[in-house]
Amino acid sequence: MSTHTTDNPFSLKCPNCQKKLKFADQRLLGKKVRCPGCKEPFLLELPEATEGQAKKQMAAQAKPEPKPAAKPTQKADDDSYEMEESLVNYANEQEIKDLQKELRERKKTEKQSASDEEVKLELVDDEPPMGTSAVWIPDSPVLSSPAPNSPPVKPDSKTPNLDFSEPADKNAAPVIAPVASESSSELNRYRSRRKKSWGPTIIVGIFLLLGVGTVGYLVATYEPQKVAEKTEAEVIEEKLDEPVNENEPYTQERLSYRPQLVDEFEPTTGKPLDLAMMPRGVSFIIHIRPALLWSNEHDYQILKASLTDDVTNWVAAKLKEVCRRDPEQIEDAYLGFILGAGGSEPEICSVVHLKEPAKLSDLIDEFKGEYVYEITERPDLRLKRDDKYAYLIKDESTFAIAPRLYASELEESQTQPFVLSVPMENLLRETDQQRLLSVMGVVRDLRTHYPKLMPESTHQTMEQFLEWIGEDVEALSWSIHPEPYLHSQMVIHPTSASNPAVVNKRLQKQFAALPETLWKNVCLKMSPRELRFRNFIGRLPAMIEAFRQATISSTTANFVSMTTVLPAKAAPNMALATLFTVNEAARTDFTVEVVAVNTGPKLPETVKERLSVPVDSEFNRQPLETALQYLAGEIEVTMFVDGDALKDAGYTKNMPQTFTLGVVPVEQSFKKIVMNYQEPGKIMVMSIDEKTKTIRITTEKFAKRQNLPIYDFGK
Repeated sequence: MSTHTTDNPFSLKCPNCQKKLKFADQRLLGKKVRCPGCKEPFLLELPEATEGQAKKQMAAQAKPEPKPAAKPTQKADDDSYEMEESLVNYANEQEIKDLQKELRERKKTEKQSASDEEVKLELVDDEPPMGTSAVWIPDSPVLSSPAPNSPPVKPDSKTPNLDFSEPADKNAAPVIAPVASESSSELNRYRSRRKKSWGPTIIVGIFLLLGVGTVGYLVATYEPQKVAEKTEAEVIEEKLDEPVNENEPYTQERLSYRPQLVDEFEPTTGKPLDLAMMPRGVSFIIHIRPALLWSNEHDYQILKASLTDDVTNWVAAKLKEVCRRDPEQIEDAYLGFILGAGGSEPEICSVVHLKEPAKLSDLIDEFKGEYVYEITERPDLRLKRDDKYAYLIKDESTFAIAPRLYASELEESQTQPFVLSVPMENLLRETDQQRLLSVMGVVRDLRTHYPKLMPESTHQTMEQFLEWIGEDVEALSWSIHPEPYLHSQMVIHPTSASNPAVVNKRLQKQFAALPETLWKNVCLKMSPRELRFRNFIGRLPAMIEAFRQATISSTTANFVSMTTVLPAKAAPNMALATLFTVNEAARTDFTVEVVAVNTGPKLPETVKERLSVPVDSEFNRQPLETALQYLAGEIEVTMFVDGDALKDAGYTKNMPQTFTLGVVPVEQSFKKIVMNYQEPGKIMVMSIDEKTKTIRITTEKFAKRQNLPIYDFGK
């Protein structure tokens, strides 16, 4: 055994926190210790420049010391528990005695150096401790190292320790015995029990490690403490207390528990919707900014085009009818719907803010009818009505239109605040006037009146949405804004019989299943007539899955909020895919089972003859292999794209294909693609194998090397 000394301790700095540490135990050299400051482990080594000198000095100062006269009983009490971590590296009695001596001298060193502010270094074991049962369980709780710069962890009297004394029933599990403090009599009894059973523990542990090493490795990370399940409120509180590093990317989990981080992605900072000039009884509201959508800005022009002429023309006509202005003239408009009995026509009210102010006299002349009050009686109130409507002209840029019956309520709106139900008021506070489109309504009214509110082509889709949203939702709002990225926010207010947490859990489960359900129950049952319809409808489930993965859900005391942020280009793509799917759904019978039937004309026998079959060829940045597979599938032949040949020529299978030929013989489409890649030494060619009915796309170099026939497209 090496000698050691407790005189003239050496000092060094912790490599993690740079805290100055003192030590006087030579046996600690080369071992892993734990810094008492930052709690981080490190290998205790002297600097190279002083290592030899320090060892010589420590050896010169070493003095043999007489063995302490300790009572055997006291020795068992003091040593058995203190050596619990250290003994796992020793397997014979002599080494155990030596380590016991070392631990006693370490205690003596600590007492002598307490006045000299010597810092005790905790020994850290590299080997996992060994247990006594058939399945290995650590002798002490396995705790993860604290984060750097974290405060020291205080001992917890509630932390369980393990008693491995043999139970009366050999099949019984080890007993978990709580330890209050080292000075308690219960701890002394615990030490005595461990001393008696330590020998069998070492022997059994060695055989276990040798015989089932793999199992021992897998369970080495098992943590024996039984932690009580935390409530949702406790989990949320913990997540909110975690520090936020602004340099790290925001994960979905972090965003879910931090609404303030989600707010950073809000594209606008406007005030809530202002319903001041709306009559009472409105239960469904649409706010839109037409001049923005109809502007000359590039992003909005693309979005408007993706909505198709059918939709934009219908919206423009409705705005002209209800607001008396073209979309380009309307900065923003509020459309309020007063819904009566089921089946009755909804009454529509509007509040219009013009992009450019008009002359007040022109507005007065435009809205015909008589004044409700004489100018001399109420000079501040420009309220008129005719046979059908009432008109309130607030100023040169703002006016409101409502059915004649609500003229008095338009008057009251100037002096009395607009009153909504509590759920609608809660939702209204979450809205933003600067968003491109916002919709808010009571779900019960929407279920009753959507046939009168929505175009007939959307009825089937609306039924599916209302079924998906559930009976436990009282009101909801949805807003969308397309720049600088696609931002969508849905706020859902549950009924009094439910609560936000329950609704959120249900919707998350339904949302996760939505893409697959959409694919199996909707897309596969459709038969789009055009290629572009098939492409967009086929991609919609994947778009919905991307939308779901980008959605952050959070709850408050009143509602559930689902916020989605995607790249700006997602807006036109999702708009087209959704519109095509909705239109196709209007003419699809979903009650009919899908049966694969070839209803087209019988194809010719040979591949060369099939190349004359007409196929709709329209591609918009489709990958090369995808376009080729589509063309081959239309004439029912196998397509093989030689990736090695393309790579050798500097080509890839993902090279985008963009062209429109219309319905032409498929040979023309193949020729169009192949002839785009005819650089010297990198000539793309097509080869046909009639036996296997396979078309191969390769290069001239590889075709000649493999003796493949090269198809001649001719002139």
